[in-house]
Amino acid sequence: MLSAAEQKVFEAIDDRRDDLTEFLRTLIRFRTVTPLDDARAETDDFIHHQKAVANLLERLGFACEQFDADASALKPFPGAYIRSDRDLSRMPILVGTKRGEGGGRSLLLNGHYDVVPTGEISKWTHDPFSGTVEGDVMYGRGTCDMKGGIAAMLKALEILHESGIRLAGDVMVQVVPEEESTCMGTLACCQRGYRADAAIIPEPTGLDVLLAVSGNLSGTIRVIGRAGHADMIQPHWREGGAVNAIVKAAKVIGALEELRLEWRDDPRKRHRYVPPDRITPTIINGGHWGVAYPEEVRVQFSANFIPGTENLRGEIEEKLADLARTDSWLREHPPEVEADLMYAAEVDENEPIARLALESAGDTGSESKFIGWGSLSDAIHLINYSKIPTISFGPASKTIHETDERVDLREIVATTKMLAISLMRWCGCA
Repeated sequence: MLSAAEQKVFEAIDDRRDDLTEFLRTLIRFRTVTPLDDARAETDDFIHHQKAVANLLERLGFACEQFDADASALKPFPGAYIRSDRDLSRMPILVGTKRGEGGGRSLLLNGHYDVVPTGEISKWTHDPFSGTVEGDVMYGRGTCDMKGGIAAMLKALEILHESGIRLAGDVMVQVVPEEESTCMGTLACCQRGYRADAAIIPEPTGLDVLLAVSGNLSGTIRVIGRAGHADMIQPHWREGGAVNAIVKAAKVIGALEELRLEWRDDPRKRHRYVPPDRITPTIINGGHWGVAYPEEVRVQFSANFIPGTENLRGEIEEKLADLARTDSWLREHPPEVEADLMYAAEVDENEPIARLALESAGDTGSESKFIGWGSLSDAIHLINYSKIPTISFGPASKTIHETDERVDLREIVATTKMLAISLMRWCGCA
């Protein structure tokens, strides 16, 4: 049940819907597209986005710090997926801190402002960086993933401030890049020692409370063959004959599909909120000439796994070793796995921040529940590295990474309300 102060805040949020919409539109217009693996940010959009956020936070009394993550300086460890050669310059991290009145619990609000590429812009109904509104819907890249959540958390803080609500606990805000690629933005914050008693990331969840995310192992399987003229009859490979790496790679892909089905049916691979372990071949490259046996094929894959899976790479390598024992060439030239790991993460249903978020959702009129994701988010580092109980909630996710990404502005309002009362209840009011 809402207190009188919480009801007042809800009414203020309803009254400020147009302001919330306009602020989200401002953020959408910054083209903060995650650079490709071998590229860097070439425009000032990331910098200008963070300036707009810092201006708001500083008006609210937050002490702000900005810095660029240095990938080469991050401390590596299993599960981190650190790309030490990645250039993260011109994509600043912003951390704002506001001390509470004392005696309350601290809360960290984290959000990523990088967005995935738009794809073919001509296929969009509206310019993906315009923030066009039709009825209750705003169109644009990042509207729900996750500048909508960033707008909600910043405006929740602003409305609490303007409503005269003084929080007892400290509040920290992190607005970071690179979640869509490596999560090194949040990892950089973790390794600088920023901490709080709990954290909320307003990722798009359909207003459900996210407790668990899958880990990911992504990489390449290198399959070796032997070159030769494709128009000539070839002797057995032991007699110097050519070996078609594409044919051998097809066996590898078949083994990966067998492994996917085995994992699907294995009760040890099941989790209450997260899909079973799975592996998907995603890109295949091989061959260099139309009448030559391909001597090498590289099969890229993406594998997701539940919290609790300990050695997914070892399971893949074991499956490939089983395959190699059935093929004389592969037995002597086994497939080679190159892969990077990002660990899974979860928090317990009984964590106080989880129970509080679910109660806050109910008080906004949402029939929310606990959920998990088959993907991952910056929560992995907050939970695993910094040991901060971290949950997520935000607007619906059904159009993320798609053409015509859009968000229902009513869900942005609801997210703002959930964040506002979560702040009041977690940090306490002085």
